[in-house]
Order: sequence, then structure tokens, then C-alpha cells
Amino acid sequence: MGNLHKPYTKVSVNKQIELLEKRHNKKIKRRRCFYIAEDWLKAGYITRQPRHKNGSGGFISQLSSMIAFTLKGANFLISLGIEKGLVIKHHILHREENEDRRFPTKTDYTEQRNAEMDREEKRRLEDLVEKVTKPFPA
Repeated sequence: MGNLHKPYTKVSVNKQIELLEKRHNKKIKRRRCFYIAEDWLKAGYITRQPRHKNGSGGFISQLSSMIAFTLKGANFLISLGIEKGLVIKHHILHREENEDRRFPTKTDYTEQRNAEMDREEKRRLEDLVEKVTKPFPA
């Protein structure tokens, strides 16, 4: 998940196996890794978002899925005594409370847009809406 404390990862299955062996001295096969991921998906600990890249000439190539922890998964990691679970939970809660301002909400956008418009521009748009929504004479 890197040094940025992201609650998601885009690492491939081969890299997961390599990291497990390197950091935890656990050697597992690819099939076992897929079984574990399936169990965690069914339990609701993680979510998986498939990714694709549109290449030149209309070719579409598949990239490794983005795997994100859910709040239930973060609590499960904390119950196992994994410190990273606290960081993941913190980021998930901040995102849900909308304290993470990387992605603007609709209200932020409309408030900012309204503040930037001057009176003449607002009046012009209101007149345009009035003309467009006016019914045709019979």
C-alpha cells in the first residue's frame, strides 16, 4: 500500500506472493492467493475494482485490479494486531466524513461556481433558462 497510507493497493498477485515471502517468510502459491482474496471478498473485508487500459488501435489491456479495504476489513486487521489497520480505518473514516478534500463534492462545485459568477452573468443565464422553458404559443 506504499508510504502514502492509502487504503487501497494495485499490486499484482505475483507481487503479493513476493512480498509475503520477503517480509513475512510465508511462501504460498498463486491459487492459494486467489482463494484468500475470494474469502476476503465474500466476508466483506475488501472490494475489488477491475482496471483496463485503452491502447492504440482500439486494443484494451487488463491491468491488475485495485483492491481496497472496507471499514469491516480495517477493523478485522486491527483485531489481528496489525498497526496498518489503524491507518486504513483513519483514512476510510476521513473519506466518509468528507474531510478528504481531494475530490470536490457537487455542493462545493456549485457554490464555487455561483461565487465566481457576477450579477450580469447570473441574469443572462436566468433569462436564457426563462426563454428555453417558456411554452410555445398555441
